[in-house]
Amino acid sequence: MRREEVDFRKLVVVLGLVLLLSSFRFRTVFAQSGQVGLKPTDDTYADSDMPDYILGGREDLLFQNYLFVLDNETSESIVWLKFNLSSIPDGAVVDEATLHLYENGEIIAVPDIMTSFDINAHSCSNDSWTELTLTYSNMPSYNMTSMDSVTVGTSYEWYNWSVVDAVRDALNGTAKTVTIVLEPSYGFSEPVAFDSKEAPVSNLTDYAPELTVHWSSVVPEFPTSLMPPLLVMATTSYLLLCRKKTNLRKKDKKELIYPDSV
Repeated sequence: MRREEVDFRKLVVVLGLVLLLSSFRFRTVFAQSGQVGLKPTDDTYADSDMPDYILGGREDLLFQNYLFVLDNETSESIVWLKFNLSSIPDGAVVDEATLHLYENGEIIAVPDIMTSFDINAHSCSNDSWTELTLTYSNMPSYNMTSMDSVTVGTSYEWYNWSVVDAVRDALNGTAKTVTIVLEPSYGFSEPVAFDSKEAPVSNLTDYAPELTVHWSSVVPEFPTSLMPPLLVMATTSYLLLCRKKTNLRKKDKKELIYPDSV
């Protein structure tokens, strides 16, 4: 095999490697923190007592989870919220994500007095639902492992859940939306109401649910405009190296054939 063919094959291999590397997303990290507050695109609740009723579009999100001992039946209301994450920069390294809901005290047996109970936040990978289609009968399955649990015990107060795991998982996907499911613990019989996104603004204060997402840095894509110059540089460097090696071989061969003439 001639040396020129070997060098040509090496060149093809090098060019192939450069093109392969150019197809990957090179990333470099720099500090660029930010935060955004998101209102839900959809929020509703599913009620086991009305399994086929669509309850989206109302001003309240109701929680209830109670076991009726006499007939051994459970009555529960589960809240569903969906948020659009498209405003978060690509490559954002999310370190905090907090869901905020306001307990409005509208449905309490004794005003300003309620028994403490826990509300658990769960993630759901199925974002196909909307507030105008979801019911207790057709609601998607969700992750039964709780991301966070908050004890609710006071009316007219904000409550917060850490949902950073759900937001990170959603940003790693392609839909750029996140679904959060809030499920109350057993033990209380009166429905407890939180404001939905349809709740009116009161005293210039918006009590609608909100998802606050904070990121500490951004991992941007390597600028694709730099790939052609890098390709040219790599090819030129290889050709210069091959030429240098060829010249050295010629010199060595000349010294071997004509040792006295050098």
